[in-house]
Amino acid sequence: MAIGDIIVGLDIGVSKVSCVIGQVNKFSEIEVIGYGLSNNSGIKRGQILDYERVGQSIKDAVNSAEQISELSVNSAYVNIKGMNVRIEKVVMESEVERPNDGMTVNDIYNLYTKIQISTRLERDEQIIDILPSAYVVNGRIYKDEPIGAFCKTFQMEVEVVIARGDYIEGVQKALRYANLKIDGLILETLATSNIILMPEEKQNGVLMLDIGGGHTDISVYKKDKLEFYTTLPVGGDHITNDISLTFNISTDEAEKLKRQYNLALVSMITNNHEVKLTSKAGASNDVIKCSEIVQVIEARIKEVYQLVRRMLQEKGMITGISTVVLTGQGISNIVGAEELAKRTLKINNVRVCSPKLINVIKPQHTTVYGMVRYISGLGLSKHVNSDVQIVTEPTFKDKVFEVVENLKEKVFFGKRKSKKKF
Repeated sequence: MAIGDIIVGLDIGVSKVSCVIGQVNKFSEIEVIGYGLSNNSGIKRGQILDYERVGQSIKDAVNSAEQISELSVNSAYVNIKGMNVRIEKVVMESEVERPNDGMTVNDIYNLYTKIQISTRLERDEQIIDILPSAYVVNGRIYKDEPIGAFCKTFQMEVEVVIARGDYIEGVQKALRYANLKIDGLILETLATSNIILMPEEKQNGVLMLDIGGGHTDISVYKKDKLEFYTTLPVGGDHITNDISLTFNISTDEAEKLKRQYNLALVSMITNNHEVKLTSKAGASNDVIKCSEIVQVIEARIKEVYQLVRRMLQEKGMITGISTVVLTGQGISNIVGAEELAKRTLKINNVRVCSPKLINVIKPQHTTVYGMVRYISGLGLSKHVNSDVQIVTEPTFKDKVFEVVENLKEKVFFGKRKSKKKF
């Protein structure tokens, strides 16, 4: 990317929409020049059910980012989660058009086209991205695009990202409501891992659990490749619901108690004091021990870890994982989550990561910031710029002209009305 290029990213979540506008600075790094956040509803179980409501949330987040950046946004990249995608690994060979001149970007384009045509799709599926993991030229492996390499043929190892058509249609409707075009759909794990995981972790084998409010994203990276990605429909909000149902209290009170007694293990309690509860009817009669609250938290988190381990075992992915990284708003603040992960997942090296971005005010922008950074690092064969326009303040002359034109319009229509007979 060139200096000054701009990328707009949208993170459309169950409870929020986050927007970040990034620009390439003179150091070839992404600098955040605009950001916005809005509450969201209209999404249930990974599906956009009310695209107008989601579209309005997108509008609100983008408008906030526009005001800060003084840009008018016409297009954006959008994240997509594991519940709506599947990944197919493909290895394909292609010829170089002019071997004596060296490999060009067009040669890579041509192979992308061949992969798209040959990939088998189920009904109502679409290819949204092709992720190259390696290029093989004359028996040598390249990670980056080997532009200029002299060869007759070359191979590309890729992960083809395939999405459900109904979800894509919902996203398109929501963005049309917000008067935006889609630059592309970006797999959420690629965005998050870009700022969460260390290169050596991706190389040596890492399990990243991104636990949000309503879901848990499961990603496995080995030898710097995304080997497995899926989503479980369970997250931090389920802990809140469990507390609410167990003690017959409102979800608001349950959320407060979860944050107050944010322990993942009952054994970590040092003072098992009494807690007075307020029932849904408003009575403050029930008294419980704080250990009872922590017991509910521990049970749900342990269940999530058990489901993850069982799934990875079934897919043959559990072996070769040396590190577990926990992230996400649903887990990062719960003390002892990493210790419970060690015991349940049976992997000793576990860390919690909750990055605080220097130039982004709220941590809710973490995923979308990672998305913008990821997009900026894509190879030469992919166009990445978003469609934006500079917003300029109207001059005094412009304002006078606008007033005059409005007066003309009023006079014109006033004359038309006066001639009309009733």
